[in-house]
Amino acid sequence: MELGVVGLGRMGRIVADRVLEAGHDVVAFDVDETAVESATTAGATPTGSLADLTTTLTDPKHIWLMVPAGAPVDAALEELEPSLSAEDTVIDGGNSHFEDSTRRAAMCPAQYLDCGTSGGPAGAELGFSLMIGGPAPAYEALSPVFDAIATGPAGHARMGPAGSGHYVKMVHNGVEYALMQT
Repeated sequence: MELGVVGLGRMGRIVADRVLEAGHDVVAFDVDETAVESATTAGATPTGSLADLTTTLTDPKHIWLMVPAGAPVDAALEELEPSLSAEDTVIDGGNSHFEDSTRRAAMCPAQYLDCGTSGGPAGAELGFSLMIGGPAPAYEALSPVFDAIATGPAGHARMGPAGSGHYVKMVHNGVEYALMQT
């Protein structure tokens, strides 16, 4: 399977590395050219822009956004939109607010999955816990990628419709932070 990864910071790079280690292909973009060069050394196909990423990916396109929540996600989606079709899938793996995810899913021409990603830097070795919201067919089609990024098949699940992945991640964070205070 082929995955476009947008955002190669700490978490995005872990996503790219785990997908590559599982034998899948990664097409990578980041505004930091050094991050792209480093991912290329690890085996990713480099791109210099979001437009370049979308023309490099084969159809249907699978694009994982690992950019800061808020305006950066909206900006990336706006730039990607002309190159997306209903067969493509966009995954927001960042910490977006669940209501933003529902809005984006309604506006995005592609299938939209909101993916709460938990595990931090330890996820590089152990894998992440993925809480995913959005259409079931898109989730099922991308299960091999989720298996690679997560701790395996038991490390990810579809929580329900758009917004539910980021909603569950929000609740998860609240419980986690409360436990850390005890």
